[in-house]
Amino acid sequence: MEWGNSKSVIISDKYRIECLSPATIEGALRVIKESFCQDEYVSIGSEVNKNPVAAEELLELCADAALDGVSLVVVELSTEEVVAVAFNKIQVQSSSVSEKPFFEIFAEERCTQESSRSLIQFMAIVDGRCNLFEKYGVDCSLEIMFLATLREHRKQKLGTLLCKYSVDLARKLKDGPITKITVDNLGPKYKMIKPREPNKTYPKICQAIWTSIGSQKIGKALDFTVHLTVPLKEFVYDGKPYTERIGDDSAFCEVVAKALY
Repeated sequence: MEWGNSKSVIISDKYRIECLSPATIEGALRVIKESFCQDEYVSIGSEVNKNPVAAEELLELCADAALDGVSLVVVELSTEEVVAVAFNKIQVQSSSVSEKPFFEIFAEERCTQESSRSLIQFMAIVDGRCNLFEKYGVDCSLEIMFLATLREHRKQKLGTLLCKYSVDLARKLKDGPITKITVDNLGPKYKMIKPREPNKTYPKICQAIWTSIGSQKIGKALDFTVHLTVPLKEFVYDGKPYTERIGDDSAFCEVVAKALY
Protein backbone atom coordinates (compact mmCIF):
# COMPACT_ATOMS: atom_id res chain seq x y z
CA MET A 1 0.00 0.00 0.00
CA GLU A 2 1.33 3.41 -0.90
CA TRP A 3 0.03 6.10 1.41
CA GLY A 4 2.01 8.89 -0.19
CA ASN A 5 2.63 12.16 1.62
CA SER A 6 -1.04 12.62 2.56
CA LYS A 7 -1.35 9.14 4.08
CA SER A 8 -4.59 8.59 2.18
CA VAL A 9 -5.80 6.54 -0.78
CA ILE A 10 -8.82 7.14 -3.02
CA ILE A 11 -10.72 3.83 -2.98
CA SER A 12 -13.70 4.78 -5.21
CA ASP A 13 -15.45 7.80 -6.67
CA LYS A 14 -17.20 8.21 -3.31
CA TYR A 15 -14.60 7.44 -0.64
CA ARG A 16 -10.98 7.67 0.45
CA ILE A 17 -9.25 5.74 3.22
CA GLU A 18 -6.66 7.40 5.42
CA CYS A 19 -4.80 7.22 8.70
CA LEU A 20 -6.74 8.55 11.66
CA SER A 21 -5.64 12.15 12.31
CA PRO A 22 -6.50 14.97 14.72
CA ALA A 23 -8.96 16.23 12.09
CA THR A 24 -10.89 12.93 11.92
CA ILE A 25 -10.86 11.74 15.55
CA GLU A 26 -14.22 13.32 16.41
CA GLY A 27 -15.90 11.83 13.34
CA ALA A 28 -14.35 8.41 13.97
CA LEU A 29 -15.65 8.35 17.55
CA ARG A 30 -19.10 9.34 16.29
CA VAL A 31 -19.12 6.28 14.01
CA ILE A 32 -18.30 4.04 16.99
CA LYS A 33 -21.02 5.68 19.10
CA GLU A 34 -23.73 5.50 16.43
CA SER A 35 -22.77 2.20 14.81
CA PHE A 36 -20.64 -0.14 16.92
CA CYS A 37 -22.26 0.78 20.25
CA GLN A 38 -25.75 0.30 18.80
CA ASP A 39 -25.51 -2.55 16.30
CA GLU A 40 -22.55 -4.78 17.19
CA TYR A 41 -23.60 -8.15 18.65
CA VAL A 42 -21.49 -7.77 21.79
CA SER A 43 -22.80 -4.22 22.36
CA ILE A 44 -26.35 -5.59 22.27
CA GLY A 45 -25.43 -8.60 24.42
CA SER A 46 -23.87 -6.44 27.12
CA GLU A 47 -26.52 -3.69 26.78
CA VAL A 48 -23.95 -1.03 25.92
CA ASN A 49 -26.53 -0.06 23.27
CA LYS A 50 -28.88 1.03 26.09
CA ASN A 51 -26.31 2.73 28.30
CA PRO A 52 -24.90 6.07 27.03
CA VAL A 53 -22.31 6.23 29.83
CA ALA A 54 -21.02 2.76 28.93
CA ALA A 55 -20.82 3.83 25.28
CA GLU A 56 -18.72 6.84 26.33
CA GLU A 57 -16.33 4.46 28.12
CA LEU A 58 -15.88 2.50 24.89
CA LEU A 59 -15.11 5.80 23.15
CA GLU A 60 -12.42 6.41 25.76
CA LEU A 61 -10.96 2.98 24.94
CA CYS A 62 -10.91 3.99 21.26
CA ALA A 63 -9.28 7.35 22.06
CA ASP A 64 -6.61 5.53 24.04
CA ALA A 65 -5.99 3.09 21.16
CA ALA A 66 -5.78 6.04 18.75
CA LEU A 67 -2.49 7.02 20.42
CA ASP A 68 -0.88 3.96 18.82
CA GLY A 69 -1.14 5.77 15.48
CA VAL A 70 -2.42 2.73 13.56
CA SER A 71 -6.15 3.38 13.18
CA LEU A 72 -7.83 4.05 9.83
CA VAL A 73 -10.94 5.91 8.65
CA VAL A 74 -13.02 6.05 5.49
CA VAL A 75 -14.02 9.60 4.49
CA GLU A 76 -16.88 10.41 2.12
CA LEU A 77 -15.46 12.66 -0.60
CA SER A 78 -18.60 14.76 -1.12
CA THR A 79 -19.08 15.68 2.57
CA GLU A 80 -15.61 15.11 4.10
CA GLU A 81 -17.37 13.14 6.83
CA VAL A 82 -15.95 10.00 8.45
CA VAL A 83 -18.32 7.15 7.59
CA ALA A 84 -16.34 4.07 8.67
CA VAL A 85 -13.45 3.33 11.01
CA ALA A 86 -11.06 0.64 12.18
CA PHE A 87 -9.71 1.46 15.62
CA ASN A 88 -6.56 -0.64 15.78
CA LYS A 89 -4.32 -1.41 18.74
CA ILE A 90 -0.68 -2.42 19.00
CA GLN A 91 -0.44 -5.42 21.33
CA VAL A 92 2.94 -6.36 22.82
CA GLN A 93 3.64 -9.67 24.51
CA SER A 94 3.70 -9.36 28.30
CA SER A 95 7.17 -9.48 29.80
CA SER A 96 5.93 -11.47 32.82
CA VAL A 97 3.06 -13.81 33.71
CA SER A 98 1.80 -11.35 36.33
CA GLU A 99 1.51 -8.45 33.88
CA LYS A 100 -2.12 -7.87 32.94
CA PRO A 101 -3.17 -7.26 29.31
CA PHE A 102 -4.37 -3.82 28.19
CA PHE A 103 -8.09 -4.73 27.96
CA GLU A 104 -8.14 -6.32 31.41
CA ILE A 105 -6.52 -3.24 32.98
CA PHE A 106 -8.93 -0.91 31.19
CA ALA A 107 -11.98 -2.91 32.34
CA GLU A 108 -10.81 -2.92 35.95
CA GLU A 109 -9.50 0.61 36.29
CA ARG A 110 -11.48 2.78 33.89
CA CYS A 111 -14.95 1.28 33.51
CA THR A 112 -17.62 2.53 35.90
CA GLN A 113 -20.48 0.77 34.09
CA GLU A 114 -21.07 -2.97 34.34
CA SER A 115 -22.13 -3.17 30.67
CA SER A 116 -18.94 -1.62 29.27
CA ARG A 117 -16.88 -3.67 31.72
CA SER A 118 -18.66 -6.82 30.54
CA LEU A 119 -17.87 -6.08 26.88
CA ILE A 120 -14.20 -5.27 27.46
CA GLN A 121 -13.78 -8.27 29.79
CA PHE A 122 -15.26 -10.39 26.99
CA MET A 123 -12.44 -9.13 24.74
CA ALA A 124 -9.81 -9.84 27.41
CA ILE A 125 -11.15 -13.33 28.15
CA VAL A 126 -11.38 -14.38 24.50
CA ASP A 127 -7.92 -12.97 23.74
CA GLY A 128 -6.57 -14.82 26.78
CA ARG A 129 -7.91 -18.18 25.65
CA CYS A 130 -5.74 -18.15 22.55
CA ASN A 131 -2.13 -17.01 22.95
CA LEU A 132 -1.36 -15.88 19.43
CA PHE A 133 2.10 -14.67 20.43
CA GLU A 134 3.02 -18.26 21.34
CA LYS A 135 1.26 -19.76 18.30
CA TYR A 136 3.22 -17.57 15.90
CA GLY A 137 6.40 -17.19 17.98
CA VAL A 138 6.19 -13.38 17.87
CA ASP A 139 6.32 -10.50 20.36
CA CYS A 140 3.96 -7.93 18.79
CA SER A 141 0.70 -7.72 16.84
CA LEU A 142 -1.69 -5.19 15.38
CA GLU A 143 -5.22 -5.94 16.60
CA ILE A 144 -8.21 -4.75 14.60
CA MET A 145 -10.08 -3.78 17.75
CA PHE A 146 -13.32 -2.04 16.72
CA LEU A 147 -14.62 -2.02 13.14
CA ALA A 148 -17.72 0.02 12.27
CA THR A 149 -19.55 1.63 9.35
CA LEU A 150 -22.47 4.05 9.53
CA ARG A 151 -25.71 2.32 8.54
CA GLU A 152 -26.29 4.41 5.42
CA HIS A 153 -22.83 3.53 4.06
CA ARG A 154 -22.95 -0.25 4.57
CA LYS A 155 -22.77 -2.85 1.78
CA GLN A 156 -19.97 -0.85 0.09
CA LYS A 157 -17.22 -3.25 1.31
CA LEU A 158 -15.77 -0.46 3.47
CA GLY A 159 -15.16 -2.88 6.36
CA THR A 160 -13.25 -5.22 4.05
CA LEU A 161 -11.13 -2.36 2.74
CA LEU A 162 -10.40 -1.07 6.25
CA CYS A 163 -9.18 -4.53 7.26
CA LYS A 164 -7.14 -4.98 4.07
CA TYR A 165 -5.42 -1.64 4.53
CA SER A 166 -4.93 -2.30 8.25
CA VAL A 167 -2.89 -5.38 7.29
CA ASP A 168 -0.90 -3.30 4.78
CA LEU A 169 -0.34 -0.59 7.41
CA ALA A 170 0.83 -3.19 9.93
CA ARG A 171 3.47 -4.38 7.45
CA LYS A 172 4.77 -0.84 6.95
CA LEU A 173 5.37 -0.36 10.69
CA LYS A 174 8.56 -2.40 10.33
CA ASP A 175 10.07 0.77 8.84
CA GLY A 176 8.86 2.99 11.69
CA PRO A 177 5.68 4.87 12.71
CA ILE A 178 3.34 6.03 9.94
CA THR A 179 1.48 8.74 11.83
CA LYS A 180 1.45 10.28 15.29
CA ILE A 181 -1.48 11.13 17.56
CA THR A 182 -0.87 12.82 20.92
CA VAL A 183 -3.06 13.18 24.01
CA ASP A 184 -3.47 16.88 23.12
CA ASN A 185 -4.91 15.84 19.73
CA LEU A 186 -7.67 13.90 21.52
CA GLY A 187 -9.10 17.06 23.07
CA PRO A 188 -9.76 18.10 26.70
CA LYS A 189 -12.26 15.28 27.27
CA TYR A 190 -9.45 12.73 27.16
CA LYS A 191 -6.64 14.69 28.82
CA MET A 192 -6.46 12.05 31.61
CA ILE A 193 -5.17 9.39 29.18
CA LYS A 194 -1.50 8.59 29.65
CA PRO A 195 0.83 9.53 26.77
CA ARG A 196 2.09 6.58 24.76
CA GLU A 197 5.68 5.42 25.06
CA PRO A 198 7.32 4.63 21.69
CA ASN A 199 7.18 0.93 20.79
CA LYS A 200 10.51 -0.86 20.73
CA THR A 201 9.17 -3.53 18.40
CA TYR A 202 6.75 -3.84 15.48
CA PRO A 203 3.82 -6.13 14.55
CA LYS A 204 4.56 -9.51 13.00
CA ILE A 205 0.90 -10.61 12.89
CA CYS A 206 -2.49 -8.94 12.50
CA GLN A 207 -5.22 -10.28 14.81
CA ALA A 208 -8.91 -9.72 15.52
CA ILE A 209 -11.97 -11.06 17.29
CA TRP A 210 -14.73 -11.35 14.69
CA THR A 211 -18.07 -11.13 16.54
CA SER A 212 -20.54 -10.97 13.66
CA ILE A 213 -21.32 -12.78 10.42
CA GLY A 214 -20.17 -9.69 8.49
CA SER A 215 -16.72 -9.50 10.06
CA GLN A 216 -16.31 -13.28 9.81
CA LYS A 217 -16.94 -13.03 6.05
CA ILE A 218 -14.30 -10.27 5.84
CA GLY A 219 -11.78 -12.47 7.63
CA LYS A 220 -12.42 -15.33 5.22
CA ALA A 221 -12.09 -13.04 2.19
CA LEU A 222 -8.73 -11.73 3.47
CA ASP A 223 -7.34 -15.18 4.37
CA PHE A 224 -7.21 -14.75 8.14
CA THR A 225 -6.78 -18.05 9.97
CA VAL A 226 -9.43 -18.96 12.56
CA HIS A 227 -7.67 -20.22 15.70
CA LEU A 228 -10.60 -20.35 18.12
CA THR A 229 -14.40 -20.23 17.96
CA VAL A 230 -16.33 -19.25 21.10
CA PRO A 231 -20.15 -19.34 21.50
CA LEU A 232 -21.44 -15.95 22.66
CA LYS A 233 -23.92 -17.68 24.96
CA GLU A 234 -20.97 -18.33 27.30
CA PHE A 235 -20.94 -14.62 28.18
CA VAL A 236 -23.56 -13.35 30.61
CA TYR A 237 -24.57 -9.81 31.48
CA ASP A 238 -27.14 -9.01 34.17
CA GLY A 239 -28.30 -12.61 34.39
CA LYS A 240 -28.83 -13.17 30.66
CA PRO A 241 -26.46 -14.69 28.09
CA TYR A 242 -25.45 -12.29 25.32
CA THR A 243 -27.29 -14.47 22.78
CA GLU A 244 -30.67 -13.92 24.44
CA ARG A 245 -30.50 -10.18 23.72
CA ILE A 246 -28.94 -10.73 20.29
CA GLY A 247 -31.78 -13.09 19.37
CA ASP A 248 -29.52 -15.80 17.96
CA ASP A 249 -28.62 -18.67 20.29
CA SER A 250 -26.00 -19.94 17.81
CA ALA A 251 -24.06 -16.64 17.57
CA PHE A 252 -20.30 -17.05 18.05
CA CYS A 253 -17.05 -15.16 17.76
CA GLU A 254 -13.78 -16.12 16.10
CA VAL A 255 -10.23 -15.37 17.20
CA VAL A 256 -8.27 -14.90 13.99
CA ALA A 257 -4.79 -13.93 12.88
CA LYS A 258 -2.68 -13.45 9.79
CA ALA A 259 1.10 -13.52 9.56
CA LEU A 260 2.51 -10.32 8.07
CA TYR A 261 5.83 -11.72 6.79
